[in-house]
Amino acid sequence: MAFSNLGLVRNRRIVIYPGQRAVVTVTGAAATPGCVTRWALRLSLPAGDRQVTVRAPGSSFAPCVGGQLRLSPFYREDTLKQSIRALSGTAISSPFPLVKHEGSVACKPAGLRAEAAHTVSRQAGSLVVLRLRASGGSCVLAEGWPTVRLHESAGASPVAKAFPDTEAFSATTKVARALRPGGTASIALLAAATGRAACRRVKSATIYPSPVALGAGLTVTLARPLSFCGEPRILPYLPASGKAALTIAKNALAAAESGTTGVHPAGWWHGTDSSYPHACGTSVPYYEPKGDCSNGTDGYYGAYIGEIGTFQNWQGCASGLNWVQGNYNAAQANAAHGHGLGAAGYWFAAGPGRDPNYNGTTSEANTWGTDQAKRLFAADLGDGFYFPYVVMDIENNGAPPDHNGWNTVWNGPCGGKVESSFISQKVARATVRGFLTYSYDNTAYFPAVYSAGDDFYGSWTGIFGSETLPNTSEWTLINETSSVSKFPSRWSVNGMNARFFGGARANCQLLWQWSGGNGVLNKYGGDLDQVDGTHNGECLDS
Repeated sequence: MAFSNLGLVRNRRIVIYPGQRAVVTVTGAAATPGCVTRWALRLSLPAGDRQVTVRAPGSSFAPCVGGQLRLSPFYREDTLKQSIRALSGTAISSPFPLVKHEGSVACKPAGLRAEAAHTVSRQAGSLVVLRLRASGGSCVLAEGWPTVRLHESAGASPVAKAFPDTEAFSATTKVARALRPGGTASIALLAAATGRAACRRVKSATIYPSPVALGAGLTVTLARPLSFCGEPRILPYLPASGKAALTIAKNALAAAESGTTGVHPAGWWHGTDSSYPHACGTSVPYYEPKGDCSNGTDGYYGAYIGEIGTFQNWQGCASGLNWVQGNYNAAQANAAHGHGLGAAGYWFAAGPGRDPNYNGTTSEANTWGTDQAKRLFAADLGDGFYFPYVVMDIENNGAPPDHNGWNTVWNGPCGGKVESSFISQKVARATVRGFLTYSYDNTAYFPAVYSAGDDFYGSWTGIFGSETLPNTSEWTLINETSSVSKFPSRWSVNGMNARFFGGARANCQLLWQWSGGNGVLNKYGGDLDQVDGTHNGECLDS
């Protein structure tokens, strides 16, 4: 093929001088039935009279390879290194305004003051606009969603969940993220009284200008308790002008009352994930590549899902992320102009078999899942996401032993010795529960799960058996296709239909990795996704 796993490899003569190196990229489907973890490659050099043997990496995380392998042409090693460095940089500028003055730090509750600027209560719904003001030195607000915990008269304290709204996205990109002394920004909370939603009396709210509602916050007491009916939702930071923020919040509430998100049009979108391919274009709107931009495009670039953390990095077993800053910027910018849903992030998770304190109990497994979520939101979340999901990526090698610890117990997070080849399905499920519960209870983001909707060793069923995943959005990689000449219509393309897992109902079926990734490779080596934007933020975890 003409591509490595990072981009196009041009056909040219490669001369290797003393001290220089050339590379060949070998791409194969991982985590598939029948794949192997112990392997070696024999590479025949042009005009050579012998083969060069290349053995699998010696680490405990050797990839499980199977199916058809695809080789790139030879290219220089420094070209590969440049491509890797380029993944963290971008020619596409961020849709968020840059903070140009020096010395600013992240906003802390102690350096802020807040007041309830506006409250609206009517039969169909309620909203409150909070005005945030810097009282000390200059500080920088977190990108994306603020985090607000509501305090109800009955004693419950739920965190408001993200409400995607195109008008709010557009307004956010015009708001300077830096709060100078005396400067202000607005936060809008809303709840629509839809269906048989219970109503709660909210007497105060605590603001956390960070991605997670933990520790000391800034509490605002409402002049009078406000009745919130339905799920409390929150918009991104809004303009300092109370009137402008109120108008945007009222329009968002009207959308919520109609039973939709504020993303217009919601619809179905194409997107990509991880490190390849790249979005096409130089300005808004950006477009979805047909495997690669040189092959043309297919509609707006509707979403990007990038790796924001891994248990290997956290535990010191490995380094590096499948992340493209340019794709993040393009997806976020498109969303701000109504051309897509924006970007989301995923965490490559470890099962209980990688827990250093593994003891075979569901309580310890739950703690292990919670610890991974804590690490993610405390250290790895980074950028804000308009597509308000943090996905728990659950996968294994596709064949025993499972290096990620879902079916196999190892001697520590990075260890290479198998201690047991069995993990109870309920224990494995407890790790998922711990991660999802922490994410839902303490952040504005929605939890989701990436897995395979099938019954082979590395699928959801192969790990969790008959365990279900109620009220959680899903991202599946089954069934995939190698052809990208035709893009999906809803959940179908080239005679292949998306297969979800865990008993997901329709409004929890969110994403389908329909080509590339760990399943069937396309000739470009990239990951292509289909997204059901009509259910953005609708599958709520309980």
